[in-house]
Amino acid sequence: MTKLAIDSLDTFFPRLMPVRQWDLQAAKYAQNALPSAPPLVGMQPTDSGISYRALGATDDAGLPYLLPKLANLLHLSLGEAWTLWFFSILLLSYALGIYGMMRLLASPLVKVFYLIHLLIVTVLTVMVGDVYALSACLAIAAVPFALRFFTDTTDERRYRASLAVLFGAGIVFGWAHVIRSHAATGLILFMVTLLLFAMQVSWLKRMILIASLWFGFLVPPFYMKTVFDARDAFLSAQVGYRSLARQHPFWHSIYCGLGFLSNDYGLAYKDEIAEKKVRQVAPHAEFCSPEYETVLKSAVIDLIKKDPAFVVLTLLAKFGLILIYFCLFANVGLFAAIRYPKPWQIELAFVLALGFNALFGLLVMPRFSYLLGFIAFAVLYSAVSLDYALRQRAEKTVASLQ
Repeated sequence: MTKLAIDSLDTFFPRLMPVRQWDLQAAKYAQNALPSAPPLVGMQPTDSGISYRALGATDDAGLPYLLPKLANLLHLSLGEAWTLWFFSILLLSYALGIYGMMRLLASPLVKVFYLIHLLIVTVLTVMVGDVYALSACLAIAAVPFALRFFTDTTDERRYRASLAVLFGAGIVFGWAHVIRSHAATGLILFMVTLLLFAMQVSWLKRMILIASLWFGFLVPPFYMKTVFDARDAFLSAQVGYRSLARQHPFWHSIYCGLGFLSNDYGLAYKDEIAEKKVRQVAPHAEFCSPEYETVLKSAVIDLIKKDPAFVVLTLLAKFGLILIYFCLFANVGLFAAIRYPKPWQIELAFVLALGFNALFGLLVMPRFSYLLGFIAFAVLYSAVSLDYALRQRAEKTVASLQ
């Protein structure tokens, strides 16, 4: 097969999965070779002619949609556009988050403590790279402001401003979801919990604020639906393309994730293992099609019935590793939270955010790449807990001296 005649030798830094690199190259080739082609149409030359394919067919379509446009707009290679995009998101998120956290925290010691831990998260994020960084960046940027503005009484002026801010935040979260499925879901759970239970406004206003966030979130997916429809119509006319379900492959990931421990079932965290299983049952099922997912769903359920002990042991092993990560990154904040519990609304918000972000490691694989959002929330939880404990301790000391 002839290689793409564009940016094939680019070095993508930070790391970007090869499959995403090829999607980006196929998208840019289509832009250059056939400008009339809609976005998310991939083209690549082969020995027998031009091959067409749908990009972002099942999920994570944001990057092959946005990055080739950025590369063309700024006359950059794909590798340069990726580096610019990644570090722009990282720096903007961290600038917002550090500013917000310095305003939120009262103790200078805890501020230094947080910055040291944030440096560790930054190194991990750059090492992991790819689109997985989004969940950590969003949490670091938004959590300090959510804790400052959604845990007290709000006057009418701040309420109106909150409506606009939440709508804008929803749009950002929606784009994050398009780029990486559920990158912002844990953060949305965190914010909605504070809006429901910690904000001192009427229940009607709370519902309106949540609706503003939700409507903003829906804007990018609704827009992308028009992009998907245009892509599918074009490919249908060119090659008889049949649209797949536009959702993240769930059972494929679950099935592969059962290979976390050594086993006698031939399971391993490899795409080809899941594909091989499907081929045995449905040889012609397309990758991540409804038929493909149904086969793997049945395989997972059959394994649970056949050997529940193995499945439970696998989940416990993953949970144990995730718990180690939590203790490692929350560290002294855990003791502070036990000794001086925060208001239940804040604890609940963190529990829901941490719990949701832990699911990626529990159901699939407990790798840093899947747990960056979980780690970011653990670091935030630690700093907030420690700062609250020090303030409570200082207030008790003052009260005892009076």
